[in-house]
Amino acid sequence: MAPHEKLSRIYDRALSVGVESLSTDERELYLIQDFIIELEMGGLSGYFYNRLPIKGQIPGAVVAMRKYGLDELAELVGEALQIFGPYAESSSAKSWSEVLQQLDPGSRLAVIEERIDAIDNYGLHKSLIT
Repeated sequence: MAPHEKLSRIYDRALSVGVESLSTDERELYLIQDFIIELEMGGLSGYFYNRLPIKGQIPGAVVAMRKYGLDELAELVGEALQIFGPYAESSSAKSWSEVLQQLDPGSRLAVIEERIDAIDNYGLHKSLIT
């Protein structure tokens, strides 16, 4: 089974019966597919907007990416995560746009997204996902 097929099957199963029904390895693969879907639907900014409030989800995705050989992707997502190191929902920012103005005034997130887009199929063809 191709990596993208395995990721899709695990993700679909998680949606139908719950993430808690997945094994530890499957949950890691779920985080990778969740990243891919969020990126494709809302870009890197959308991924961070939706996932930052979920404690540990983004670092967990980075760890999973490394475990399964998606090192370049993991490095870039980790770099983007560093932008949001000082992020807290209780910050003075009232909107996501204000959060980005405060934490990413140089628009580094957009540059990182371009670098991710340049990775052929997120590196899945070279991954350890079998």
